[in-house]
Amino acid sequence: MIDENERLSALEGHVRKFWDGHIVEPAPWGRGPILERVPKFSAYRVLPQRAGEAWVYVTVGSSVDGSEVGGIEFFVMSPVADEIHSETLAMVSHYHSFEAHRLSIGSIINIGRPWMSDSPMDHLLVSLPYPYGPQLEWAPPEAGGARFLWLLPIHRSEADFIKRETLDEFESILDSKGVNVLDPHRDPVA
Repeated sequence: MIDENERLSALEGHVRKFWDGHIVEPAPWGRGPILERVPKFSAYRVLPQRAGEAWVYVTVGSSVDGSEVGGIEFFVMSPVADEIHSETLAMVSHYHSFEAHRLSIGSIINIGRPWMSDSPMDHLLVSLPYPYGPQLEWAPPEAGGARFLWLLPIHRSEADFIKRETLDEFESILDSKGVNVLDPHRDPVA
């Protein structure tokens, strides 16, 4: 059996190892009900090394839910530092903590507010971590083998498109148009 504290340490180690050379710092969010449902929840901020790179906010502890293995950790990318991303991670982790609301690849979440101030995007798509690949996606066994998934901000019309068509079709459109996913004011592709 994996000790929860050892698992948390291994999850944090996975994040720090993946972003080796970057500053990785706590980005706490202790307001609201998150710690009641997900007591091991914490968020970290990964600082970019160069202009134009993403700020990354990532959970550590969302996957620690009493089970020994598996579970999901989440990350969101941003063009700027903003504590709203820690709030978003707390909100998504809290929502995901309910069995009836378990998230997986292709899940869409209406967050009820713009993902960033003045952005028209108010939905998140749970996606594979395409910008970073499987090295980030799969935590090692000592971290419970948790899976890190990307919360991609999308427009309501894009959420409707995915529900009406397919996730693969939406992802193909994003790729073919070379969409800048860090642009909080990007036009919808569907």
